[in-house]
Formats: sequence, C-alpha cells, structure tokens
Amino acid sequence: MGIRYTLVNTEAGAPAATGFPTNAVQTTNFGFNVPGGPLESVIFRFTGTKNAAGDLTQDFAGAISSLRVIVNGETCYDHRAGYSDPDADTTASQMGYFMNSIGNHLSNMVVASTTAVEAYFRVPLGRQLPAGVSRIEYTLGTAALGGASTATGVEVWCVYNSAMQTRTTVCAATSFTAGGTGQEEVVVRIPANQPGVIAGVMIQNDRDTDTDITEVRVLSQSDYSLEMNYWRYLNSDLANGIMFGRTAGSQLQMEYRQICPGGYFLPLFGLSRGDDLRLQITTAAARTLLFTPVLVASVNAAEGADPAQTQAVPSNTSRAILDISGQADA
Repeated sequence: MGIRYTLVNTEAGAPAATGFPTNAVQTTNFGFNVPGGPLESVIFRFTGTKNAAGDLTQDFAGAISSLRVIVNGETCYDHRAGYSDPDADTTASQMGYFMNSIGNHLSNMVVASTTAVEAYFRVPLGRQLPAGVSRIEYTLGTAALGGASTATGVEVWCVYNSAMQTRTTVCAATSFTAGGTGQEEVVVRIPANQPGVIAGVMIQNDRDTDTDITEVRVLSQSDYSLEMNYWRYLNSDLANGIMFGRTAGSQLQMEYRQICPGGYFLPLFGLSRGDDLRLQITTAAARTLLFTPVLVASVNAAEGADPAQTQAVPSNTSRAILDISGQADA
C-alpha cells in the first residue's frame, strides 16, 4: 500500500459552516465515514480570505483554540491552547509550537499573500482501522480574528501508510492553578485505557507572559529543577528551533524564534508509566496552567494487497521528538 492520500471531507462557504476562523469565537462539529486501513495521520487544509492583513498577525494555528479528533469512538487527539490572541500577537502560537514539537512541519502555512490564507495542520494518529467503514468526528474551536473571513473552506485528508511505526495519543490536558509563590507539585493525569509511554508534555500558560513559570522538575528524570531556558536548550528551541509563518509578516519566507511565550514542550523520551507524571513547578504569578501529555505506542500496520510503492516512509512520533530536540546527536 505504501502511502495513500484520501480526501474524506470538504466544507465550503461561510465560516459558520466550515469552521474557518472569523471575527467571532466559534465551535463547530463535523463527522464523516472513512475507509479502513493503516491511518497514519489526518491533514486539515484551511483556505480563505481575510478582510485585512492585521486580522491575523500570528501563524494560522494561533486562531485554533482547540481541536479534538475522535476515531471510531476513541479520542485520539485532544488539545487546547492556554491562550489565543491571533489578531494581536506576532509570536509563534502555542498550538503551532506544540504540533511542530511532536513532528516536523505538522503545522504550516503559505505566506505569499497578506490576505489569502492557505494553511495545513497534520494530526498524527497511527491507528489501524478495521476493514470496511470507520468513522471520524472532530470538534474545532477557533478564536476571533480582527475581521470577517470570506470564501472559506476546510478539507480533511486521511493519510494511510503501511510503514507507520507509532500510535500517537494527545491526551486531554490537566489544568492546575498555580499560586505564584514558589514551588508546587503537579500530577499530570495519564488515561489508564491508552497504551504507550510518555513521549513528552506540553506546558502552557494562560497568557503570553513568559516569566510566569520559572522552573520545572520532572521528578522521575532529574534531582533538580531546571530553568525554562534550560528546557529550551534541551529541546533545541534555543537553536532557532521554532519556525512559523505569518501572512502579516514576510511574504517570502518563514520566521524563526527561540521562544513561544508561555509555551514549553518537555521531551521525556519514552518515560514509562509506573505512575501518573509528577512535576515540580516554580511560578512567579498566580495563573492557570495546562499540562498536555503525549503518549506513543508501537503499532503494526498491515500491508496492503497491491503495493505500488518501492520505498517505505516510516512515521514515528518518538523519533521525531528525539530528532527535533537534538538529543539524537548528543
């Protein structure tokens, strides 16, 4: 079978009908049937026209406040941003930063126009769907832009890959109200009904003040707390590791940063699950924080009957996180 790209759903028209971000907060729900097979990932393709360049000053993912993907009744991806201010911030969004921390270029967009939007959002799944008809449901939450969008469309593509290697689950976040007065312990809940090890955890502040969180210690991996820039060194953010595009920025190339304000991805490199994930955090302000764990398990994808592709394209979220962090070369 190799890789096969299958268009499974298309929505076109007004933003309220497609889920495309516009000048009001939206939550939209969609569901559709898909073929069986080794479902590596789902790609969302967003197209539309902004009223003005300043209506969206972040990367497109900054306008996505939440996304939940359910496959055959199982919640496989459930992520929400700590904050969304897409028509004011010019930094990398938490949503886009998170996606590109668990896989290369999972969130990306075309920057050639100041008003025309074309963006891509690829959700890794790694599910072996049974033969016949399966079902995908998704709930998309979007933040308000500075103006109304027109000519909008959202396509959903299934990527089938017989060489996929990992099953990826982005679990629902554990929220925590930090006191802002020093060190506190956080227990990040891991769903017992999902297999796999902990590949990493995304920590999000509820605003873009980067100094609210000062240190984090992973109890099972360190005897000491590490400052946030130390974590950014370990995950390679400091090496201009954050790439994003803005239609309100350059129309020729992507932009690079060292930080996503209020967003930190901690690679945990397959931490075993003898217990829930326990952290010690040090904060300087009383804020509501989100902790989103990423689980990865091995998967055996069945080969198709009529392979036409001669080179396998292995997809492996654990390997992607290791490569992005730079630890593979240490």
